[in-house]
Amino acid sequence: MVFDNVLEGAKVAWASSDRPTVAVLPFENMSGDPEQVYFSDGISEDIITELSRFRELMVIARNSSFSFRGKNVDAREIGRSLGVRYLVEGSVRRAGERVRITAQLIDAGSGAHFWAERYDRALEDVFALQEEISQSIVAMVAQRIIQDSEVTARRRQPEDIRAYDLFLQGNRFSDVFTPEAQARAQAQFEEALQIDPGFARAHAGLAWIYLNRSVEMSVGVPREKDENRIEAFHQAKEALAKDPNDARVHSTFGYMCLMWRDFERAERHLGLARTLNPNDPLIQIFWAWVQSCIGKPELALHAAEIAFRLNPCHPPWYNYYLSHIMFRLRRYQEAASLLEQLILDAPGRRHPRYMALRAAAFGHLGRLEEAQQCGKACIAAVSALWQGDPAAGPSEHVDWLVDALYLQRAEDADRLREGLRLAGLPA
Repeated sequence: MVFDNVLEGAKVAWASSDRPTVAVLPFENMSGDPEQVYFSDGISEDIITELSRFRELMVIARNSSFSFRGKNVDAREIGRSLGVRYLVEGSVRRAGERVRITAQLIDAGSGAHFWAERYDRALEDVFALQEEISQSIVAMVAQRIIQDSEVTARRRQPEDIRAYDLFLQGNRFSDVFTPEAQARAQAQFEEALQIDPGFARAHAGLAWIYLNRSVEMSVGVPREKDENRIEAFHQAKEALAKDPNDARVHSTFGYMCLMWRDFERAERHLGLARTLNPNDPLIQIFWAWVQSCIGKPELALHAAEIAFRLNPCHPPWYNYYLSHIMFRLRRYQEAASLLEQLILDAPGRRHPRYMALRAAAFGHLGRLEEAQQCGKACIAAVSALWQGDPAAGPSEHVDWLVDALYLQRAEDADRLREGLRLAGLPA
């Protein structure tokens, strides 16, 4: 009776939450050996722990979701009993030196399946395997739930939209790099803050809007005179003050610190973000970029590989960060190929940094004709976008490009300049 009252109270709290609710059921042990239950339970518990790192989600505790172990109960009934919208379930089968794990995400309201996947692996290191598969499942489940909640938010009547719904809609537009989409995202973040002035994520959203404007509109402008960059940092700082426990807030603040070449704080806050939620591909790719910038490209590559695995449908701009890492590793051909693909994928966003890095990569490869073509295109693009000192020429344009690639170590900047000189630029 006491348990029923507690569960009922919890269901009311979960139902009133702005966040989507999810329960992870115990994965079924299909190995035919009762002694293997520990492994299937370990997978389930890891998924619960790692999903809990996503502040967007409300995750039901193990003792509630595991109460359905061995019970033949319809998903819709479990959803009603636990007061959740989503269920994660699966099975584990071990045979010899191999293991097969299936996982699926279910809409508890309708019983429909959102996503399902099967993992077949060699059983070499049980715990490393458990971590890898749990991380992959968590990334996909969190992404699907958050995407679905965005769709739900857009369907609601305007008078019912609350701060979190506005944030979700703004977040969807913030990755569309047109002035119209950016303005719409800004308006939604600002409206969310009018409803809830303490909403840190809305401040973080605004930080990205202002930074995007800085990248697009402030070529050549010194940082201390770049109003958009200044406001981006201010918004990130506000977000951190209002919620210092949010992984995405730390990653945003760390990124903004990098934009001011404050490498120490950038590494610290992105490291904190990664500790708070290592399952977030965005945090992993940003942490990777910082590691590349400070001269640790081997660490960067490992994190980038995790980011690509967690988000196989990643946006094209992930390849910019990976190309930066490849250049640091002197894998110039791979860097040039990634940049070429990036330019093909987003022809309207050929930022001069892409062309500069590609020119330097070709220079180091000895492909001087291609390097010089890229170098000329790069300087032409900088000249067309230049908002700095009107008396500046190609030499100042190159200095700005080197600075905008955020290399902390002098030897890394020198290697970039060497590649640019081989491309015919006054570096």
